[in-house]
Amino acid sequence: MQAIHGAGAVLLQREIPEFVNLQVAKAAAAAGVPVVLDAGGMDAPIADELLQHLTVISPNETELQRLTGLPVSSEQQLLAAAASLQHHVGRQQQQQQEYRQLDQLQQQEQQLPQTQMAQQLQVLLKLGTAGSMLLGATGRDQVVKQPAIKPPKVVDTTGAGDCFTAAFMVGLLEGHTTADAMRFAAAAASICVSRPGAMPSLPARQEVDNLLINL
Repeated sequence: MQAIHGAGAVLLQREIPEFVNLQVAKAAAAAGVPVVLDAGGMDAPIADELLQHLTVISPNETELQRLTGLPVSSEQQLLAAAASLQHHVGRQQQQQQEYRQLDQLQQQEQQLPQTQMAQQLQVLLKLGTAGSMLLGATGRDQVVKQPAIKPPKVVDTTGAGDCFTAAFMVGLLEGHTTADAMRFAAAAASICVSRPGAMPSLPARQEVDNLLINL
């Protein structure tokens, strides 16, 4: 866990056991490190306790529908489903904050420190050939869209979602705007799907930079 304290962000995915993700997310959140969850992998609900520690969750349409039980056939439905996920997590965070405040009032002699509420969850939607959308911390007032960058040929989509999410966070941690980080991620994913395999298809940084220069 010590390595988490020096990290720029922690990226989790659901092929890792949920209890491991939860412990890592708790440690990262306590250290003020952003926690990002790629929603692909295990086909099961995500525990509310884990959701409360996330900064960004990154589902595709199918995963978003599974998480919310809402239709996702149009852009408006996608945004509504993403907003409902934000609101669900926000209610859980508020409830936990109220429990902590009550506990502090009941144990004032212990001088328990105030615990800051987590910032509102951001939802990064991966939409395949339709590109991507980010529903930011202020909900529908902060929606960023990125068209897909189409490769000459799609060879294998394995790992493309993980590649996109990771590249997006690289962009943000380097100080780019959300829009530029999504463009960087779209370029990385475009290269990823143009060749076979999961790990072998992940692009080098120079490849992504070169693609963006030539667009």
